Amino acid sequence: MTNNDRPTKNERRAHARDVARQRAEAERKRKRRNKWFLQGGIGLGIIAIAAVVAIVVVNVNNAGTVSATGPKNMITGAIQFTGEDGKVVPVETGAVSATATASPVPTTGPDGAASVVEYVDWACPVCKQFEAAYADQILDKVKSGDATLAIHPVSILDRNYAGSRYASRAANAAMCVANYDPDKFLDVQTQFFENQPEEGTKGLTNAQIADLVKQGGASGSGLSDCLANEEFKGWVTKTTDAVLADPTLQGSSGFGTPTVVVDGQKLDNVTDVITKIEAAAK
Repeated sequence: MTNNDRPTKNERRAHARDVARQRAEAERKRKRRNKWFLQGGIGLGIIAIAAVVAIVVVNVNNAGTVSATGPKNMITGAIQFTGEDGKVVPVETGAVSATATASPVPTTGPDGAASVVEYVDWACPVCKQFEAAYADQILDKVKSGDATLAIHPVSILDRNYAGSRYASRAANAAMCVANYDPDKFLDVQTQFFENQPEEGTKGLTNAQIADLVKQGGASGSGLSDCLANEEFKGWVTKTTDAVLADPTLQGSSGFGTPTVVVDGQKLDNVTDVITKIEAAAK
């Protein structure tokens, strides 16, 4: 292939957006097909179970604590970003059922772009160091159309915060922002890493979490209640459990954060991320 045959950066960015949207739409159609298959094949039994589930969901929602769906813009369990006009923009998707399994994060990017997936815990000190060292470089690759980025919040460090469940509450905050103000997700993430509490403390209170979200510029109807009520508490647990059980994401001592995957390959050393992106984008 000659240089003249290679797609331009604008063409790669447009293709990246189209691919992300097509994958999201294909997943929604697959879930609808599976729904009808289950209803037709199982019949009255599934209806009875669904009725029980519906009662439970209604009761939980009446308590004002948990959403009946997962967050919008996180159909894969991750919020996905692509480049558009020299900016990093989120790929918007609908919400999924809280009982559904998150779709797999795409393991390859569109032609000419590397697919980068980061699994991070906002309470993780090593994640803070990784973001400080590499976030700007990765985002430059996304802006240029050389990469797409997916950030997958998880909660694995509650044990390090004196019983306060800080890691889980921070992950819920990540999902709240993805749902209500996705354009501000990266700014809010920066606030959480820059103001990360020390391990061994109780972490941040819900009021302090809400303040960091505000400092990151996020707003929107429903955001405050989402933070206060841990609207996506169940989704945090569900997606974290799925990650912990994924054999492709395990290191020598199990799963840890940050975990970085480029074009479907988990990096043994996350400091290789830029080199791997550049190699994949050639």
